[in-house]
Amino acid sequence: MNSRLPPFQIPVLALFLSVAHVWGAEPPKLAYFYDEESMRYLTLRQTSATGVEVAMRWASEPGSTGMWTGQGNRKDNVTTFAAVVEEGQDRGTYFIAKGGESKMEILFKPGQKMPQDPGILGIYRRVSDEKRLQLARKEAQAAEERLNTALKESAHTWSGMDKLVPADWKARWPVLLGRWMKIGYQPLEPQQVKPAQPVTGGKETPSAEKDVNYWLKLAQARAVAYGFIQQMPVLKSSSWDGEYDDGFGGHVSIRRAKDGKLRVNLNCTRVIENQGADLAGQIPAEAVKSKNDEDTAAAVFNEADVPEDAKEVSIMLKRKGGFLWVETKRKASPPGSLSWFDGIYRWSPVPVE
Repeated sequence: MNSRLPPFQIPVLALFLSVAHVWGAEPPKLAYFYDEESMRYLTLRQTSATGVEVAMRWASEPGSTGMWTGQGNRKDNVTTFAAVVEEGQDRGTYFIAKGGESKMEILFKPGQKMPQDPGILGIYRRVSDEKRLQLARKEAQAAEERLNTALKESAHTWSGMDKLVPADWKARWPVLLGRWMKIGYQPLEPQQVKPAQPVTGGKETPSAEKDVNYWLKLAQARAVAYGFIQQMPVLKSSSWDGEYDDGFGGHVSIRRAKDGKLRVNLNCTRVIENQGADLAGQIPAEAVKSKNDEDTAAAVFNEADVPEDAKEVSIMLKRKGGFLWVETKRKASPPGSLSWFDGIYRWSPVPVE
């Protein structure tokens, strides 16, 4: 069974993004459909003369990356398909997609016992490029509104010293969003200027404002953000020991030894798997301070597998209430790396073995 993904999961399946066409007698490379009532997006992608990939995305939560993917074969105007699964696994329920110029209907393939994944059934209307862009902008705006609401509510509902965290997080958000988009969004390729157009340098760079993928990536980043802020920090930490997460793929694990040293492990995977990093080290007991319910610690760690001038990383930690602040400084950045450790992390207790 290929089940619906959680709405705040960092995307691991790319949306099919290109121009829309009619799924007629001569199928296009890509065809887009939309179910306005349930806010479901359907994409059909031709992979061969008869081969078809099917992608379904739910957008009832703005910025959701919940997707269902399938593969199948097309004959005339009917595509028969099933879920994409690991090699050797049962593909489960089979579906049929019937349609033409204006709509696509997905049904269970007849004759199956106890078919699953009914959430993808229904009628989807063809959607134009202009409409897709309008919907993507609307979704990004809805995700931004959801984030702003979450920030306002958390500033009132969070208690004690955590009450000031939302304002601090909000001040850091533009930089965090910029880092996220730099990895997650790939700008459109420059378009060749037509001969009849004025010469402005050979190629014209398309505006991101007119790119559906740009708005979807914005919506997804904002969804991750409001998913983090909406969580009530009910847990408080009286010690360094714990597991800390920033909601954007960053994780810190801290254990304090009997001699007062902190064993610290930082790792992250930012947007895509190849934008990750790992860093570990110990902070001496004398570098761990405590004052007015605020604990701080600082040291220099050495990152492995990077050029010599980028190995040294100054780590500064601050722990207060239910959160951890991480700041880093480097003499040089590793070539090609866009990942980061800096940010505000939410505390959770050490797992019980």
